[in-house]
Amino acid sequence: MRDRFRDWNLLHKSVVAVIAAVVFSVVFRLVLVIDAGFELTYEKVMPYSARDIWAFIDDDKNRVRWQAELVDTQRLTGDMVQAGSTRLLFWKRGYKTWHAVEQTKEALPERLFATIQESDRDQRWYRIELAPEGECSTRVSVREVIRPKAYNKRFWFFSEEGVHDARWDASFAALDRWLKRSVGDMCAGREAGSETP
Repeated sequence: MRDRFRDWNLLHKSVVAVIAAVVFSVVFRLVLVIDAGFELTYEKVMPYSARDIWAFIDDDKNRVRWQAELVDTQRLTGDMVQAGSTRLLFWKRGYKTWHAVEQTKEALPERLFATIQESDRDQRWYRIELAPEGECSTRVSVREVIRPKAYNKRFWFFSEEGVHDARWDASFAALDRWLKRSVGDMCAGREAGSETP
């Protein structure tokens, strides 16, 4: 019986090329994440004024209400929106709990809040910006850079991006819910009132 596939050499070369490509990509990823941080950005236009949204950013109790996975905060030094002030944050994801020390790096009332968080698991740079787009419309932009401390967590970080996206989706939904409770339809009334002559 004769073999129909005549060029077995081509098959071997292609298998070796595929294996070499896989090995090269793994080695490249190993080198790439040696000292890597991962940037995550989220943005949403909310139908509230920057002043109303700021009340949920600069207050410890309100921040716990809307920021997903954040369970509690304890002030260590200074006021939350004072540069250099510190807080102890308690986090929970599923059954995993951890804590982090957070320090305020920048704060501009009703515009910007930036911090750095240090825990046993990771280091995070967190920045939230409010850009008013009208009397009752504000663009909320969140930029978070996460640098896991464990090398294997940095290597496999791409597999957890969905968890972080879901966390911010839940956070924005909770912020919207709490703003509706506290502010109500004040902006709807203002917009409707501004349209009448």
